[in-house]
Amino acid sequence: MTAASGTIPAGASVGLENFGWHYPGRQYPSLAGVDAQIGAGERVLLLGPSGAGKSTLLQALAGVEQDPDGQSRSGGLTVDGADPRDVRGAVGFMHQDPETQVVLSRIGDDVAFGLENLAVPREQIWPRVHEALDRVGLHFPLEHSTTALSGGQKQRLALAGVMAMRPRLLLLDEPTASVDHEGAVELCRAVSRAVREDGTTLVVVEHRVALWEPVVERVIVLDDHGSVAFDGPTRETLHDARELLQAQGTWVPDWVPTTRPPAHRGAAQAGAVAAGPAREGERPRGADTARSGQD
Repeated sequence: MTAASGTIPAGASVGLENFGWHYPGRQYPSLAGVDAQIGAGERVLLLGPSGAGKSTLLQALAGVEQDPDGQSRSGGLTVDGADPRDVRGAVGFMHQDPETQVVLSRIGDDVAFGLENLAVPREQIWPRVHEALDRVGLHFPLEHSTTALSGGQKQRLALAGVMAMRPRLLLLDEPTASVDHEGAVELCRAVSRAVREDGTTLVVVEHRVALWEPVVERVIVLDDHGSVAFDGPTRETLHDARELLQAQGTWVPDWVPTTRPPAHRGAAQAGAVAAGPAREGERPRGADTARSGQD
């Protein structure tokens, strides 16, 4: 796609080779021996139980995960062949809390904030702000107050701010967790439209599998040791991994489990009751119960 201010770059590739992450003082690593290659423009859904290292992986890909002593990280991790910390401008990262992602009082200024930090020429900023707001379906004046937005609208505003910077890799960490079903549907549509138009590579962590199933083309499932258990095309992988996903507390579309899932290792360590399967559009019961470590 070509915008008024120039050509939007294509997606970035991601490389993971025996990648691991072990937080100091933790008994178990958050990630262990992760191997995956994600091609430019691929759209991937990352699934796994709480504590499997999904958020840790996204933060590492965004180049924002802290490793001050250099001991937490192991193996290889690249974005377009480079260390993610060296190409942060190519990566857009959005998490689940809309309140912490809105920084200014007017929606136009909020979207422009990231562009100004990237030193985008002023004559390009406002056309890109208008374009981004239009693409996520926020048809308000630029002076519209951010405090007047709903939770779902704030998430779309955050998405507009990220997409205005034209990342080659978009990382979403449970972006619909704090919004209602209607807001989740609107956000999902906005993401789908933006990444397809731009060819942006997408990695999304979500529990609302049915919502994202039509958007992604590939699913990667982590086990509760932070390793890849399944990886492949969306429908086939959801089918093959359905018993593991149900045991993890993830609702799988078009499949009705016959038994209540057992507690995974993390839930047992946290003293949690086994999670029950979630209904469509809901987080699974017990999904916030993590093992000792970080997600």
